[in-house]
Amino acid sequence: MSKLVQRAWRNFKLFNGLHGVNSFSANGSTLNSSFISIDGSKSPFSTKGIGKIRAAVVSDGGDLLSYSNGNNAAEKRTFIDNKPVEIKLQPDAIAFGTLGADTAPIPNDFPIDNDEFDLDRPTEGFSSIPEAIEDIRQGKMVVVVDDEDRENEGDVIMAAELATPEAMAFIVKHGTGIVCVSMAGEYLDRLQLPLMVNQNENDEKLRTAFTVTVDAKHGTTTGVSARDRATTVLALASRDSKPEDFNRPGHIFPLRYRDGGVLKRAGHTEASVDLAVLAGLDPVAVLCEIVDDDGSMARLPKLRQFAQQENLKLYLLLI
Repeated sequence: MSKLVQRAWRNFKLFNGLHGVNSFSANGSTLNSSFISIDGSKSPFSTKGIGKIRAAVVSDGGDLLSYSNGNNAAEKRTFIDNKPVEIKLQPDAIAFGTLGADTAPIPNDFPIDNDEFDLDRPTEGFSSIPEAIEDIRQGKMVVVVDDEDRENEGDVIMAAELATPEAMAFIVKHGTGIVCVSMAGEYLDRLQLPLMVNQNENDEKLRTAFTVTVDAKHGTTTGVSARDRATTVLALASRDSKPEDFNRPGHIFPLRYRDGGVLKRAGHTEASVDLAVLAGLDPVAVLCEIVDDDGSMARLPKLRQFAQQENLKLYLLLI
Protein backbone atom coordinates (compact mmCIF):
# COMPACT_ATOMS: atom_id res chain seq x y z
CA MET A 1 0.00 0.00 0.00
CA SER A 2 1.49 3.36 -1.02
CA LYS A 3 2.12 6.08 1.55
CA LEU A 4 -0.54 8.21 -0.16
CA VAL A 5 -3.17 5.53 0.23
CA GLN A 6 -2.03 4.74 3.78
CA ARG A 7 -2.42 8.40 4.74
CA ALA A 8 -5.79 8.71 3.01
CA TRP A 9 -6.99 5.55 4.77
CA ARG A 10 -5.91 6.96 8.13
CA ASN A 11 -7.64 10.24 7.33
CA PHE A 12 -10.96 8.61 6.46
CA LYS A 13 -11.13 5.44 8.53
CA LEU A 14 -13.16 7.16 11.26
CA PHE A 15 -15.96 7.98 8.84
CA ASN A 16 -17.50 4.55 9.42
CA GLY A 17 -21.05 5.81 9.10
CA LEU A 18 -20.52 4.86 5.44
CA HIS A 19 -19.78 1.33 4.31
CA GLY A 20 -17.03 2.63 2.08
CA VAL A 21 -15.10 5.83 1.51
CA ASN A 22 -13.06 6.81 -1.49
CA SER A 23 -11.31 10.14 -1.07
CA PHE A 24 -10.39 12.59 -3.76
CA SER A 25 -8.27 15.71 -3.82
CA ALA A 26 -9.28 19.35 -4.14
CA ASN A 27 -8.85 19.21 -7.91
CA GLY A 28 -11.46 16.47 -8.11
CA SER A 29 -9.22 13.56 -9.04
CA THR A 30 -9.99 10.28 -7.29
CA LEU A 31 -7.36 8.19 -5.53
CA ASN A 32 -6.57 4.99 -7.42
CA SER A 33 -7.53 2.68 -4.55
CA SER A 34 -11.08 2.07 -3.36
CA PHE A 35 -10.82 1.22 0.31
CA ILE A 36 -14.18 -0.47 0.78
CA SER A 37 -17.15 -0.90 -1.51
CA ILE A 38 -20.91 -0.95 -1.23
CA ASP A 39 -22.14 -4.10 -2.97
CA GLY A 40 -19.33 -3.74 -5.51
CA SER A 41 -19.83 -0.02 -6.01
CA LYS A 42 -17.34 2.64 -5.03
CA SER A 43 -18.32 5.36 -2.59
CA PRO A 44 -16.66 8.75 -3.11
CA PHE A 45 -16.74 11.28 -0.27
CA SER A 46 -16.54 15.00 -0.77
CA THR A 47 -17.20 18.42 0.68
CA LYS A 48 -18.95 21.34 -0.91
CA GLY A 49 -18.27 24.85 0.28
CA ILE A 50 -17.84 25.02 4.01
CA GLY A 51 -18.77 21.95 5.95
CA LYS A 52 -21.43 20.90 3.44
CA ILE A 53 -20.50 17.26 3.41
CA ARG A 54 -21.76 15.33 0.42
CA ALA A 55 -21.55 11.65 -0.47
CA ALA A 56 -22.40 9.73 -3.59
CA VAL A 57 -22.52 6.08 -4.54
CA VAL A 58 -20.90 5.49 -7.92
CA SER A 59 -20.65 2.27 -9.90
CA ASP A 60 -17.36 1.00 -11.29
CA GLY A 61 -18.48 2.45 -14.59
CA GLY A 62 -18.88 5.89 -13.10
CA ASP A 63 -22.68 6.10 -13.14
CA LEU A 64 -24.29 7.98 -10.28
CA LEU A 65 -26.45 5.62 -8.24
CA SER A 66 -27.43 7.89 -5.39
CA TYR A 67 -26.71 11.19 -3.74
CA SER A 68 -27.08 12.62 -0.24
CA ASN A 69 -30.60 13.86 0.35
CA GLY A 70 -31.47 14.88 3.88
CA ASN A 71 -32.71 12.21 6.26
CA ASN A 72 -34.73 10.04 3.91
CA ALA A 73 -34.15 6.36 4.47
CA ALA A 74 -32.36 4.75 1.56
CA GLU A 75 -32.27 1.18 0.46
CA LYS A 76 -33.00 1.80 -3.19
CA ARG A 77 -32.79 -0.11 -6.44
CA THR A 78 -31.60 1.38 -9.72
CA PHE A 79 -30.31 -0.01 -13.00
CA ILE A 80 -26.93 0.11 -14.72
CA ASP A 81 -26.80 -1.31 -18.25
CA ASN A 82 -30.30 -2.74 -17.67
CA LYS A 83 -29.05 -4.74 -14.67
CA PRO A 84 -30.61 -4.11 -11.24
CA VAL A 85 -28.22 -2.81 -8.61
CA GLU A 86 -29.15 -2.95 -4.94
CA ILE A 87 -27.60 -0.30 -2.68
CA LYS A 88 -27.75 -1.18 0.99
CA LEU A 89 -26.60 1.05 3.81
CA GLN A 90 -26.14 0.03 7.41
CA PRO A 91 -29.01 1.21 9.66
CA ASP A 92 -27.11 4.16 11.12
CA ALA A 93 -25.46 5.19 7.85
CA ILE A 94 -26.08 8.49 6.13
CA ALA A 95 -29.30 8.38 4.15
CA PHE A 96 -29.38 8.66 0.37
CA GLY A 97 -31.98 9.65 -2.18
CA THR A 98 -31.69 7.70 -5.43
CA LEU A 99 -31.41 8.85 -9.03
CA GLY A 100 -31.65 6.68 -12.12
CA ALA A 101 -28.34 6.34 -13.94
CA ASP A 102 -29.81 8.13 -16.95
CA THR A 103 -30.95 11.05 -14.79
CA ALA A 104 -27.59 12.30 -13.57
CA PRO A 105 -24.64 10.53 -15.17
CA ILE A 106 -21.20 11.65 -14.10
CA PRO A 107 -17.70 10.75 -15.29
CA ASN A 108 -15.31 8.54 -13.34
CA ASP A 109 -13.54 11.60 -11.92
CA PHE A 110 -15.42 14.66 -10.74
CA PRO A 111 -14.42 17.67 -12.91
CA ILE A 112 -13.02 20.70 -11.16
CA ASP A 113 -15.72 22.93 -12.65
CA ASN A 114 -18.47 20.85 -11.02
CA ASP A 115 -19.70 23.07 -8.20
CA GLU A 116 -21.22 20.10 -6.37
CA PHE A 117 -17.76 18.76 -5.53
CA ASP A 118 -15.62 21.92 -5.61
CA LEU A 119 -13.53 22.11 -2.43
CA ASP A 120 -12.11 25.47 -3.42
CA ARG A 121 -15.42 27.31 -3.60
CA PRO A 122 -16.39 28.11 0.01
CA THR A 123 -19.60 29.71 1.14
CA GLU A 124 -19.30 33.45 0.66
CA GLY A 125 -17.63 35.12 3.63
CA PHE A 126 -15.97 31.95 4.90
CA SER A 127 -12.69 30.17 4.27
CA SER A 128 -12.32 26.83 2.47
CA ILE A 129 -12.02 23.35 3.94
CA PRO A 130 -8.46 22.83 2.59
CA GLU A 131 -7.41 26.02 4.39
CA ALA A 132 -8.95 24.75 7.62
CA ILE A 133 -7.15 21.43 7.33
CA GLU A 134 -3.80 23.13 6.73
CA ASP A 135 -4.28 25.52 9.67
CA ILE A 136 -5.11 22.63 11.99
CA ARG A 137 -2.08 20.70 10.73
CA GLN A 138 0.14 23.67 11.58
CA GLY A 139 -1.21 23.93 15.12
CA LYS A 140 -3.23 27.07 14.43
CA MET A 141 -6.68 27.79 15.79
CA VAL A 142 -9.76 28.17 13.59
CA VAL A 143 -13.28 29.38 14.30
CA VAL A 144 -16.13 27.04 13.33
CA VAL A 145 -19.69 28.38 13.28
CA ASP A 146 -22.73 26.12 13.16
CA ASP A 147 -26.16 26.81 11.70
CA GLU A 148 -28.32 29.54 13.22
CA ASP A 149 -31.08 26.96 13.67
CA ARG A 150 -28.78 24.80 15.79
CA GLU A 151 -26.57 26.34 18.49
CA ASN A 152 -25.82 29.45 16.43
CA GLU A 153 -22.44 29.62 18.13
CA GLY A 154 -18.80 29.72 17.15
CA ASP A 155 -16.08 27.56 18.68
CA VAL A 156 -12.37 28.14 18.58
CA ILE A 157 -10.81 24.81 17.62
CA MET A 158 -7.31 23.36 17.39
CA ALA A 159 -5.55 19.99 17.37
CA ALA A 160 -5.13 18.72 20.94
CA GLU A 161 -1.70 17.20 20.34
CA LEU A 162 -0.40 20.67 19.38
CA ALA A 163 -1.86 22.55 22.37
CA THR A 164 0.32 25.07 24.22
CA PRO A 165 -0.10 27.15 27.39
CA GLU A 166 -0.33 30.24 25.19
CA ALA A 167 -3.16 28.70 23.17
CA MET A 168 -5.00 27.72 26.35
CA ALA A 169 -4.67 31.25 27.72
CA PHE A 170 -6.11 32.65 24.48
CA ILE A 171 -8.99 30.18 24.50
CA VAL A 172 -9.89 30.88 28.13
CA LYS A 173 -9.64 34.65 27.56
CA HIS A 174 -12.03 34.69 24.61
CA GLY A 175 -14.19 31.68 25.45
CA THR A 176 -16.60 30.57 28.12
CA GLY A 177 -13.79 29.05 30.19
CA ILE A 178 -15.25 25.57 29.67
CA VAL A 179 -12.43 23.98 27.68
CA CYS A 180 -13.52 20.76 26.01
CA VAL A 181 -11.52 18.03 24.32
CA SER A 182 -13.37 16.06 21.65
CA MET A 183 -12.07 12.51 21.37
CA ALA A 184 -12.67 9.37 19.34
CA GLY A 185 -14.39 6.68 21.36
CA GLU A 186 -11.42 4.30 21.43
CA TYR A 187 -9.28 6.96 23.10
CA LEU A 188 -11.87 7.52 25.83
CA ASP A 189 -12.35 3.79 26.31
CA ARG A 190 -8.61 3.25 26.67
CA LEU A 191 -8.48 5.95 29.36
CA GLN A 192 -11.62 4.57 31.02
CA LEU A 193 -13.47 7.87 30.83
CA PRO A 194 -17.21 7.09 30.92
CA LEU A 195 -20.00 9.43 29.91
CA MET A 196 -21.11 11.86 32.59
CA VAL A 197 -24.65 10.51 32.16
CA ASN A 198 -25.97 7.64 30.07
CA GLN A 199 -26.98 8.88 26.63
CA ASN A 200 -30.62 7.84 27.07
CA GLU A 201 -30.65 10.02 30.20
CA ASN A 202 -28.94 12.97 28.50
CA ASP A 203 -31.39 15.87 28.70
CA GLU A 204 -29.06 18.44 27.13
CA LYS A 205 -30.70 19.96 24.04
CA LEU A 206 -28.15 18.66 21.53
CA ARG A 207 -27.18 15.58 23.56
CA THR A 208 -23.54 16.60 23.76
CA ALA A 209 -21.66 13.54 25.02
CA PHE A 210 -19.74 14.85 28.03
CA THR A 211 -17.58 12.39 29.93
CA VAL A 212 -16.31 12.79 33.47
CA THR A 213 -13.97 15.77 33.77
CA VAL A 214 -10.24 15.33 34.30
CA ASP A 215 -6.92 16.92 35.21
CA ALA A 216 -3.53 15.45 34.41
CA LYS A 217 -2.11 13.90 37.56
CA HIS A 218 1.50 14.68 36.71
CA GLY A 219 2.96 18.09 35.86
CA THR A 220 0.03 20.12 37.18
CA THR A 221 -0.88 21.96 40.39
CA THR A 222 -4.57 22.80 40.79
CA GLY A 223 -5.31 22.01 37.14
CA VAL A 224 -6.95 25.34 36.35
CA SER A 225 -4.06 27.44 34.99
CA ALA A 226 -3.40 27.71 31.26
CA ARG A 227 -0.24 25.66 31.67
CA ASP A 228 -2.04 22.98 33.68
CA ARG A 229 -4.86 22.79 31.16
CA ALA A 230 -2.39 22.46 28.29
CA THR A 231 -0.68 19.64 30.18
CA THR A 232 -4.01 17.86 30.63
CA VAL A 233 -4.96 18.32 26.97
CA LEU A 234 -1.62 16.92 25.82
CA ALA A 235 -2.02 13.96 28.16
CA LEU A 236 -5.48 13.23 26.74
CA ALA A 237 -4.07 13.35 23.21
CA SER A 238 -1.11 11.10 24.01
CA ARG A 239 -1.33 7.49 22.91
CA ASP A 240 0.89 6.57 25.85
CA SER A 241 -1.44 7.90 28.54
CA LYS A 242 -3.11 5.49 30.95
CA PRO A 243 -6.26 5.79 33.10
CA GLU A 244 -4.17 6.30 36.24
CA ASP A 245 -2.55 9.41 34.70
CA PHE A 246 -5.66 11.51 35.43
CA ASN A 247 -7.50 12.90 38.43
CA ARG A 248 -11.29 12.82 38.32
CA PRO A 249 -13.02 15.29 38.42
CA GLY A 250 -10.97 18.06 36.86
CA HIS A 251 -11.01 21.22 34.77
CA ILE A 252 -11.03 19.75 31.26
CA PHE A 253 -14.24 18.39 29.72
CA PRO A 254 -13.71 15.46 27.32
CA LEU A 255 -16.45 14.91 24.74
CA ARG A 256 -17.19 11.64 22.99
CA TYR A 257 -17.06 11.95 19.21
CA ARG A 258 -19.87 10.23 17.36
CA ASP A 259 -18.63 7.70 14.83
CA GLY A 260 -19.39 8.95 11.35
CA GLY A 261 -18.50 12.53 12.23
CA VAL A 262 -20.48 15.43 10.81
CA LEU A 263 -22.25 13.00 8.48
CA LYS A 264 -23.98 11.61 11.56
CA ARG A 265 -24.09 14.62 13.89
CA ALA A 266 -23.45 18.15 12.67
CA GLY A 267 -21.81 19.31 15.90
CA HIS A 268 -18.62 21.11 16.85
CA THR A 269 -17.46 17.92 18.59
CA GLU A 270 -17.57 15.99 15.33
CA ALA A 271 -16.28 18.85 13.17
CA SER A 272 -13.22 19.34 15.37
CA VAL A 273 -12.22 15.66 15.31
CA ASP A 274 -12.92 15.39 11.58
CA LEU A 275 -10.62 18.35 10.90
CA ALA A 276 -7.85 16.85 13.04
CA VAL A 277 -8.12 13.51 11.24
CA LEU A 278 -8.19 15.13 7.81
CA ALA A 279 -5.04 17.01 8.83
CA GLY A 280 -3.33 13.68 9.44
CA LEU A 281 -3.36 14.09 13.22
CA ASP A 282 -4.84 12.02 16.03
CA PRO A 283 -8.64 12.17 16.53
CA VAL A 284 -8.46 14.52 19.52
CA ALA A 285 -9.20 18.27 19.39
CA VAL A 286 -9.66 21.26 21.69
CA LEU A 287 -12.78 23.39 21.43
CA CYS A 288 -14.41 26.19 23.39
CA GLU A 289 -17.39 28.47 22.68
CA ILE A 290 -16.54 32.12 21.99
CA VAL A 291 -18.29 34.80 24.03
CA ASP A 292 -18.99 38.47 23.38
CA ASP A 293 -17.47 41.24 25.48
CA ASP A 294 -20.50 41.27 27.78
CA GLY A 295 -20.27 37.53 28.43
CA SER A 296 -23.14 36.56 26.12
CA MET A 297 -22.60 34.06 23.33
CA ALA A 298 -20.93 35.59 20.29
CA ARG A 299 -23.08 35.44 17.16
CA LEU A 300 -21.97 35.60 13.54
CA PRO A 301 -21.38 39.38 13.22
CA LYS A 302 -19.21 39.34 16.35
CA LEU A 303 -17.51 36.12 15.28
CA ARG A 304 -16.56 37.68 11.94
CA GLN A 305 -15.11 40.66 13.76
CA PHE A 306 -13.27 38.43 16.23
CA ALA A 307 -11.78 36.22 13.52
CA GLN A 308 -10.57 39.23 11.54
CA GLN A 309 -9.15 40.92 14.63
CA GLU A 310 -7.27 37.80 15.75
CA ASN A 311 -6.24 36.77 12.22
CA LEU A 312 -8.16 33.49 12.42
CA LYS A 313 -10.03 31.87 9.57
CA LEU A 314 -13.79 31.40 9.85
CA TYR A 315 -15.62 28.25 8.75
CA LEU A 316 -19.29 27.35 8.51
CA LEU A 317 -20.52 23.95 9.63
CA LEU A 318 -23.64 23.22 7.62
CA ILE A 319 -25.03 19.82 6.66
